[in-house]
Amino acid sequence: MRNDPTAPTGGTPRTVLMCPGQGAYLPGALRHLSDVPSVARVLRTVDARSGALGGTGPPVGHLLTDAAAPDPERLVRTDPLAFDLATYAAVVACATLLLDLAAPSVHAVLGHSVGDLAALTVAGAITLEQGVRLLHVRDGLLRDAALPAAGLLATDLSPELAADLLRAEELPQVRIAARNAPQQTVLAGPDDQLAAVRRSVRALGRRATPLTSRTAYHHPLLTDVHRAFRRLLRAQHVAPPTLTVHTASAAGPARTPAQLRTAAAAHLTEPLAFQRTLHAMRRAGFTTYLDSGPRALLSTLARTGLPGCTTAAPFRTPVGVDRVRHRLTAAPR
Repeated sequence: MRNDPTAPTGGTPRTVLMCPGQGAYLPGALRHLSDVPSVARVLRTVDARSGALGGTGPPVGHLLTDAAAPDPERLVRTDPLAFDLATYAAVVACATLLLDLAAPSVHAVLGHSVGDLAALTVAGAITLEQGVRLLHVRDGLLRDAALPAAGLLATDLSPELAADLLRAEELPQVRIAARNAPQQTVLAGPDDQLAAVRRSVRALGRRATPLTSRTAYHHPLLTDVHRAFRRLLRAQHVAPPTLTVHTASAAGPARTPAQLRTAAAAHLTEPLAFQRTLHAMRRAGFTTYLDSGPRALLSTLARTGLPGCTTAAPFRTPVGVDRVRHRLTAAPR
């Protein structure tokens, strides 16, 4: 794919590369792509930098190329930093490959939750080495914070129905973490209160699924972690991005260094409004949405929230380069 930082004008369709967050980790997801130079470089760089920073967990090169590697639930429980690094490496590696393979040109990246760090890397605002260091530092902050047991719960409720339910149940510590689609709202909060919400949602005959997460991202529980992380980010060099950076935590693009730093930390406390961002991007002329993570997380949401858009999830199952290329050309419309 050609990397064209200048978005076309005059109504020409635009393409965005979507970078998912922590749901993108899949054991062995890149096992058919490990010999691709761009993919190998990402895995090698992440492991080398993590080792230099004192990382002792399983290398991402193993986690992403061995189908027998720990599953997401086990890895986030036993080594949450390795889980974060593997998720980041997988998305960056897939996105880098897509920039080489797909046509037409990509004009922007869109991050979702902690996928913002991958989006910033793909856009050239931060380096791979910076991304790894930020995840190491964030891991230390989360460990030192001694947070209560908390997490995320995906429901098939509309945001309005979810808000009504939380008011009726009088669970003030449970918050809406993400408005992903008309019928997908993610809730965040302490585990005991999320369990109560889960029972209530299921009593309505609706779905409620705990997400694999080390804590309640997009929640005020992480306010102190967010502040400390933002202080670190102020000292980080941020380069002018080669692709326009969008994030699900804001309606418009992040352009200035301050906005890009804000995007890097937003996943800690800021709620996501993914559907709002998608609609803003469609108004700006974006018609094609490429999912750069294992599985098909964001492409599914895009199809639901933007009927008629073009989507592709080339890495929805582990495949080689030829199959990735085929999936790009056969993108559903």
